[in-house]
Amino acid sequence: QGSELVLCEALVRYYEDGRRRVHPAHFDADALVTAVFEVSPPDGFEGGFYVQPGAHVSSRLPVRLEAGEVIAHSFDLQHGVEVSSGTRCSLILWFADSAAACKDKSRPWYERAAAHGSVDALYNLAKSRRVDDPRGSLLGMREAAEAGHFMAQNDLVRGQSSSSSSRSSSSSSSSSSSS
Repeated sequence: QGSELVLCEALVRYYEDGRRRVHPAHFDADALVTAVFEVSPPDGFEGGFYVQPGAHVSSRLPVRLEAGEVIAHSFDLQHGVEVSSGTRCSLILWFADSAAACKDKSRPWYERAAAHGSVDALYNLAKSRRVDDPRGSLLGMREAAEAGHFMAQNDLVRGQSSSSSSRSSSSSSSSSSSS
């Protein structure tokens, strides 16, 4: 629980015609802290990074970044990207609290936050356990859903929390859970 961060991964994300345009609201599963470095000038695209504190898209709060600016956020911030036109490019940096957490994809920050009552952490912890501990994942997902977590409720209805064929949160986040 030190105050140092270790860079685990760096990703470049493009949003443009013929490619990805939207990355729905999500939590970054593999990062204690995420830094988003905006490469594109804001007049080159419509939309961009947003924070979504609630279940409905109407709760979205756009965050305008100039080229060269950086925004950092913690693992428990639900956010996404929607670009309706133009091209947006950003550099994503995922940090953990230890080299070991980078290497083994452990998420001790979720464990700590869930133990202190964070429903978002409980949900994300349950999601990360889908492959290795399906029963524990389902129990955690139910607990988060019963506490009112809308994504857990949705996942339970869709049956995703118990699917052993689903990729783990860390695998899917590496390919799609960054802004």
